[in-house]
Amino acid sequence: MTIIHERRGGRTGTGTSTGEPAAAEAVFLDATLALLEPLAVAPGQIVVDVGPGAGTSTVALARAVGETGRVYAVDLDPAMLELTIEAARAAGVSDRVRAVLHDLEDGAPPLPEPADVVWSSWCVHHAHDWDAAVRSLTRLLRPGGVLGIAEGGLPTRCLPWDIGIGRPGLEIRLDEAHDQQFTRWFFDRPAAVRPRRAWTTILADAGLLDVTASTALVDLPAPLPTETRRVVLDEFAARVRRAAPYLDDTDAAVWQRLLDPHDEHWLGTRDDLALLSARTAFRGRTPA
Repeated sequence: MTIIHERRGGRTGTGTSTGEPAAAEAVFLDATLALLEPLAVAPGQIVVDVGPGAGTSTVALARAVGETGRVYAVDLDPAMLELTIEAARAAGVSDRVRAVLHDLEDGAPPLPEPADVVWSSWCVHHAHDWDAAVRSLTRLLRPGGVLGIAEGGLPTRCLPWDIGIGRPGLEIRLDEAHDQQFTRWFFDRPAAVRPRRAWTTILADAGLLDVTASTALVDLPAPLPTETRRVVLDEFAARVRRAAPYLDDTDAAVWQRLLDPHDEHWLGTRDDLALLSARTAFRGRTPA
């Protein structure tokens, strides 16, 4: 596998929510595959995966393009590209994958050929200007090519409304605190541009046609398998760390107990921990 270096200084990659992104992606694999299906990736096509994470989508796309196709995995974080390389190698598809080190804030990556499909999952919302980022991705496409981006959906729910400790509605308040954290992070950047519009409008204004959306449901009822439970606990820990400045003292103390394996209220011992979420992808095509 070739790594094409096109990064020009600056920004450090933010990485993922947890220390084991591959495990987290495995839990959401069915949803990822469901969102990729409408892209109709075919053998021999050229595909770009922007922000590939641990490589789950890159591997799926590489299998879809077959031996005669290519997938360019683009990320600004070398560590994530290494994970993608490892995943492609383990799946036996590394010969059709090219890793590209590039920051989308610098514009479209300078790839050597136009793409039939561009895919980006939970990446574009990190850009300073969502409209500019979508226009950059659109420029990678050949006439009639398809852009798909996974962004948004519905908040994840894992806990009952009342868990028997603290005030009811704890998970809802964590969502509110996390939203405040993201809003502060987004607008604290001097170059940030307020989006103001829905993703469908952003794609349409980039010149894409037949813009539409699809949503994949993730519904894993209690009791969760051990590996899924571990992912849920890791995700909770990451969200609590980010949202900590916006949690009141009472909720912060409750979360500390819930995430402490030595506490009697540790979430790891609950038999009613579930995983319910919805993930949405938006797509459109360039004029033929």
